Amino acid sequence: MRFIDTKLYMKERLPMLKKMNIYLILKFVCGAAVVITSLLSFAYPGNNRLSSLCTLLLFSLMLLFSGLSELKANRKTYAIVSFCVSLFTVIAFLVTLLFRKG
Repeated sequence: MRFIDTKLYMKERLPMLKKMNIYLILKFVCGAAVVITSLLSFAYPGNNRLSSLCTLLLFSLMLLFSGLSELKANRKTYAIVSFCVSLFTVIAFLVTLLFRKG
């Protein structure tokens, strides 16, 4: 049986956690929330307007944080693409919020 030295393990993993900035962490949190709200809307089908709106809003926030993370890492092309897709999902969120009946 092999035992793992937890201090050594954490010492190796700590630099990886230091490399993660706040935008990357928020991107993963929003991504997990998008998955959960999508699963809830599929698990309980019907007229779940609130669930689809939350999914759109969280998805746009995830893309916004992804763009900020890419901008901080000096990858401007990916940041611009993320910002454009985030803007598109915000527009889809607003159109769904304002014009969808039922």
